[in-house]
Amino acid sequence: MAHGGNIFEIQRNCNIHKDDLLDYSANINPLGLPGSLKAMILHSIEDLQHYPDIHYEELKTAISQYYCIDKKDIFVGNGAAQIIFDTINALNPKKTMILAPTFSEYERALKVSGSVIIEHLLKEEENFAVNVEELLKVMDESIDLMVLCNPNNPTSSLLKAEEIRMILEKAVEKNICLMMDEAFMDFVDEEQQYSMLQYYKEYDNLVIVRAFTKFYGIPGLRLGFGLCSNKNLKEKISKRTIPWSLNTFAGYFGKVLLTENSYVEKTHTWLKNEKERFVEKLKEIDGLKIFPPSVNFILIKILKPGFDVLQLQEKLLEKNVLIRNCSNFGNLDKSFFRIAIKNSVDNDKFLEALREAMNK
Repeated sequence: MAHGGNIFEIQRNCNIHKDDLLDYSANINPLGLPGSLKAMILHSIEDLQHYPDIHYEELKTAISQYYCIDKKDIFVGNGAAQIIFDTINALNPKKTMILAPTFSEYERALKVSGSVIIEHLLKEEENFAVNVEELLKVMDESIDLMVLCNPNNPTSSLLKAEEIRMILEKAVEKNICLMMDEAFMDFVDEEQQYSMLQYYKEYDNLVIVRAFTKFYGIPGLRLGFGLCSNKNLKEKISKRTIPWSLNTFAGYFGKVLLTENSYVEKTHTWLKNEKERFVEKLKEIDGLKIFPPSVNFILIKILKPGFDVLQLQEKLLEKNVLIRNCSNFGNLDKSFFRIAIKNSVDNDKFLEALREAMNK
């Protein structure tokens, strides 16, 4: 699978009903849909007979209020993927630097645009964290665009805002645009120490990508937004965005965003408690290297000789468990996989299945 969470493909190919799968390949909030979202959809079902607001003014207003950002700097899309593709299409970079490993859609979007791609290799001995000093050394005038994912997917490593500002200052000097993907930032404790939302107006070479998919458990709704203070770039992006890219319910999501404080608090409480417990239990399983997670997913390396992720996937699938094979990420091989963090009951089931698969 090119991505995690493709339960329908597994259902078709393996004859396992999607509801019987324990999906650890997709990093979705296990708390499920917010109650206010369910109520909104039921209440607004008749609105499907009308076109959505083509400008999504209500949604943009809510995003602006929730994140304390300027409404005029917001553009929305069908998931973070559309924001990524539309931004790269508008920038049309000749040469782009990305991390390796990192989210695969950057490379796909860049290849569509015809950009030359330079991979900045992250080091396993540094837990695949970004070494800012080394990154600054390789930034030069030949690069038009740099893409950073924070927290990075699949490594779950995290850069502080002060480090990103150092990168941005160098990018300004070298005339490089920075696209910062913060799709998982809502999961981060003390987000203000890491997110660039509070600083975006200081940099006209910065585009921030955000998503509601993972945090609010709505991958099927498809909703993301971009943020940029550069008027000319926003106009370029707007010209390339397809009309009515969001459906009616996604357009109404602002009502959920502004009313779900309890959901947000419960999510952070769950993750803080379960992440620590789950990681410690994973460390007890022989033959695995656990990379420290910053959010709701974990990168793992198989150390068992003669055993790789393809074999592990097969053994786990026999137990109706899915993991994300990371061998198609740049700079990773068939010894790496990624898993989500879910509720304690499911996590215990997963731990038992993984332990058995590793010991066979």
